[in-house]
Amino acid sequence: MNLQNVIYLISLRNNAFIWNADDWLRLRRNHRIIGELVGTFPKSTRQDIFLGLPLLLLSEEVTLLLEKKIACLVECKSLRTLPDESLSQRFQEYRDKLFLEQANCLKENRKKQITSMMDKIVEGKKRKMLGLHTSKKYMKKPLDKKTQETLDNIEIDTESLLEEELTKLPKLSKNDALVQIHTAYPWSSKDDIKIVEWKYPLTSDQQLKYRVYKDLWEKQYYITSGEKFGGDFLVYPGDPIMFHSQYVVQCKRKNEEIPITDIVSQCRLSCHVRKTLVFATYYEEEDVVKYQSLQWTECSTLENS
Repeated sequence: MNLQNVIYLISLRNNAFIWNADDWLRLRRNHRIIGELVGTFPKSTRQDIFLGLPLLLLSEEVTLLLEKKIACLVECKSLRTLPDESLSQRFQEYRDKLFLEQANCLKENRKKQITSMMDKIVEGKKRKMLGLHTSKKYMKKPLDKKTQETLDNIEIDTESLLEEELTKLPKLSKNDALVQIHTAYPWSSKDDIKIVEWKYPLTSDQQLKYRVYKDLWEKQYYITSGEKFGGDFLVYPGDPIMFHSQYVVQCKRKNEEIPITDIVSQCRLSCHVRKTLVFATYYEEEDVVKYQSLQWTECSTLENS
């Protein structure tokens, strides 16, 4: 496995998380792995609509990523211990570095802005030296010939003027600086990372769910949990950001009996949310997953009076 390009899945209490924003984007864009964002934003803590990192992965997603050698499951040993004094100092130095970068960026942007408006600034400076109005209203009015010639003969050192304007820029306060809030641990080392074992699937039901998930994934679908609609998976033709799900998939064993009342209620629910109910079954002897779709059709009868 090439550890330079591999994505680290952080193991915690039998779950796997993604804390790095770049890894989240790679999984979604390149591998159709959706997961579920479960983190909250620091300024919007009392809500559950707009969520952020970390990304909690489905068990089937973790198994697939490990099997395809796209990712590896690790533990960060340093996260189990309190930060020492050297790490605290390193963190403060990093904060100071970010503050200086922001201050320099602010100065450079202001310099570009002044440079782009230098002609107007120079003209305004010349007018002030002659005691003329510098408002937009008067600047648009033409000057008499003698005044215009006097104005043109005034020489202004643009470099000195630029420095003068930059001195007017207020210094950036640390209270006004942007603060980076890390989601991924920024100072991990190879010695800090320990590869751990992933124990899923174990039971026959878990094996069935994983076989179905893998088959749908290999058919180029996007898949999420189907729990909110009473299924095992929701299946999308494209990224869920842009598409609604088309199918509610339930994983069923080959000889499993399904009460007719369950079929009716599940079909009606799927129809109500404009999706197709699909039963997925794995056949070991053929090593294939087969699907059966069901839709609810309303019928009406007319009696002759």
